[in-house]
Amino acid sequence: MSISGGSLEASRTDRLKAQSASMLAELRVAAEITVFVVALMWLVQAFNVADGYRLDAEYGIVSRSVSSLPHIITAPFLHLGLQHIESNTPPLALLTFLAALGGIKRFLYAVALIIVLGGLGTWMVSSSNTVTVGASGLIFGLLGYVVVRGLFARSLLRAAWQIAVGAAVFVYYQWTLVLLYPSSTVNAMHISWQGHLCGLIAGVLAAVLAWRRGGRLDDEPGPA
Repeated sequence: MSISGGSLEASRTDRLKAQSASMLAELRVAAEITVFVVALMWLVQAFNVADGYRLDAEYGIVSRSVSSLPHIITAPFLHLGLQHIESNTPPLALLTFLAALGGIKRFLYAVALIIVLGGLGTWMVSSSNTVTVGASGLIFGLLGYVVVRGLFARSLLRAAWQIAVGAAVFVYYQWTLVLLYPSSTVNAMHISWQGHLCGLIAGVLAAVLAWRRGGRLDDEPGPA
């Protein structure tokens, strides 16, 4: 049986078209997820403002308070003011988009682990009688996830672009490393370095655990 050069060329063209369509669909889904996450964050902020920011005290993470444990789920969506949420929105949007490019299931899995594990760590190691709110822990978690996940990609193509994106993100955000440990500047700004550090560690763990789950987190089989 022989295959003509025209047939091989047509097959190659069809594969390229299918890959392009898949990439465009992944970009669209990532953009939709990003819009949803940012819109949800600002919607919660609107309710918080209307309620005089009482939600911060009621649903923030109070260190080592057993009754506050469920608040590890709500705290990332609360902010202390407009400046707080405005400073968190750009990195949250960028890192959400990049993380969501790996697929919806992997993104949801990573976010769930970051919120739960990062929140638990913050609850355990924060200073006594402090209330922690804000998306910073989630942001640092997504940062860790995006930087590391390419090392565990199951295909060469996906590994190549994820490692490249991770390296670029790390270079761009390397200045934030000073927010991962206590300092006079961090203390003066009332920044929860514990939340940042725990979120980052949770993000790295999410990348490792997502790799261990293998194809079970893939939205659908594909060449990438």
